[in-house]
Amino acid sequence: MFEDLNVVSHAKINLHLDVGNKRPDGFHEIYSFFKTILLHDDIEISINKKINKKIIQIEGNFSCSNENNLIYKATELFMEKLEAYFFVNFTVNKVIPEGGGLGGGSSNAAAVLKALNAHFNNYFNKNDLKNIASLIGSDIPFFLEESTIALVTGKGDIVEPISIDMPEYQLLLVYPGFKVKTADAYSWLDIDRENDKHCIEKINNSMLLHRPSEWKFLNSFSKSLAKRFEIYDRIFLVFKDNGADFYNITGSGSIVYGIFTEKANLDRAYSDVKRFCPDIWITSTLASKSS
Repeated sequence: MFEDLNVVSHAKINLHLDVGNKRPDGFHEIYSFFKTILLHDDIEISINKKINKKIIQIEGNFSCSNENNLIYKATELFMEKLEAYFFVNFTVNKVIPEGGGLGGGSSNAAAVLKALNAHFNNYFNKNDLKNIASLIGSDIPFFLEESTIALVTGKGDIVEPISIDMPEYQLLLVYPGFKVKTADAYSWLDIDRENDKHCIEKINNSMLLHRPSEWKFLNSFSKSLAKRFEIYDRIFLVFKDNGADFYNITGSGSIVYGIFTEKANLDRAYSDVKRFCPDIWITSTLASKSS
């Protein structure tokens, strides 16, 4: 007998991303504010526990093989830790673009872990799920949280949910026409810094309460990416000229986002950018509430 589940998998942007030096384990220290946005994938899950074998099927517009998909890896590890195997089929309506810095793969994996765990009567507690997630990818623990905003540090695996009142903001996402491999982005950043020691400057959470036009947030990758891809400066100029309250690259690229408090400004920016970047989305951040 098949049992069906439906889950929503939201994307994220980095409001702030300061990258430190490389650690002995090969990862870089980061200090980042992750923010969940409305853009999302829909995942339909069909489970048959009577088929006592590991059968994981994934349908959707993915560029990677099933075995390299984070949904597959999360499900496989879930089965191993559960010590139970079953048939499961995932049908994914893929909206979040791959390789754009929006965390789509990590969000998919987290959504699947939470759904499977709920289906198996919450066999794992929250810390157990986080431990499973950390074995798959650094960003996944963030998406396991209920909070829509968090401070993310370490190699991306230390997540501190932030309880704060933050309104919903209109958002414009622009895909510049290419993906940026994470490894390349970090390599270019290291080259540009010429091995100079970079000290991360911590930002108080209270900055999130300011208006976006007053934010002092940054992305360590922005200058390095703009140096290599001229289109970034072109997008930034359109956002600036059309009154974006804040704009930057998300993650290690490649997508650029702009936050607008005036819809007329957003509409003008959309029209101007679409002339040379046809892949563009109008969406919004998800409001945050203090508990």
